[in-house]
Amino acid sequence: MKYLPFLDGKYSTAPALVALAKAPNPIDQFIFQIDEQYSDYLDNKKRCRAEDPFKYFCTEKLDAETVVPMNQYMASQLAKEHPAIFTLKREDLNYVLTNANTGEEIIWKDDWVSVQNTSYMSLFDALCSQVQEDVSICRIEGDKDWLAAIHLSSANHWAPSEKIGRPFYSVHGIVPGMEKLNQNYFKMLLTAVTKGPYTRFAWGISTDTRLNHHPVPPPGVDPVYWQGRRVEHDSSHIYIRVEKQNIIGFAALNAFLFTILTFFYDIEDLTKEEKQALFLAVEGMSAESLEYKGLTDKVEILRKRLL
Repeated sequence: MKYLPFLDGKYSTAPALVALAKAPNPIDQFIFQIDEQYSDYLDNKKRCRAEDPFKYFCTEKLDAETVVPMNQYMASQLAKEHPAIFTLKREDLNYVLTNANTGEEIIWKDDWVSVQNTSYMSLFDALCSQVQEDVSICRIEGDKDWLAAIHLSSANHWAPSEKIGRPFYSVHGIVPGMEKLNQNYFKMLLTAVTKGPYTRFAWGISTDTRLNHHPVPPPGVDPVYWQGRRVEHDSSHIYIRVEKQNIIGFAALNAFLFTILTFFYDIEDLTKEEKQALFLAVEGMSAESLEYKGLTDKVEILRKRLL
């Protein structure tokens, strides 16, 4: 199965929220998807943690009243959606989530916040480390909103430290085409909190399939190599990087859980019609969008490869 949100030949930054329950395939209705690349995603998260966990996991005004129900939801959802992999049990005074794929056991008590005998910083950190998705929490209080948690290992050229604690309009203010939405975003956030769950897609062009493109490379890694997006000649590897984003509202908390699952598709594996639609979408981008996506001066190379 391929997720190709550009098939209409248009590039758009509109929310395009779709009710998760209306997804045509049962797996698309899952909050947390697991596929044959599961171990690769978890290995990437382990590398991020080994480098610097605070570089990839940030919180701001994340209180227990918010994170506890989120943790309860994530743990129960994993056991519900993937019973062959995750088992959630109460043993004596502890809760235990067992991952059959990795053999890992996560153990915690009734507070649903801290974890025992582990390197994880919190239960939320531990649960996010079991899934392929990146996970964040958005909070609303009165007329204010902010990103209260970001657990990001598949960084798409942005850093959690730059976004944590900031409101939606500030987080997305640099994205060309988001100006109109940013002016009326609060109503959309309230809809996300009180209705749903929803799913949406975002996409761009990549020249590798590395999940982690944090803007700051790990120590000792060449920044130019790490940056990627280098379509330098006609034979460059070119992939579509697609993000499947789920939004799960918690009305009682004035908060929502936001997940991002990343996929890569080699453009050589697209059909003729899919290639044509992709090029039309790229060709229709504004100069600002092309620059933001790292595609400035690369349209002609894409034309040769896609048409």
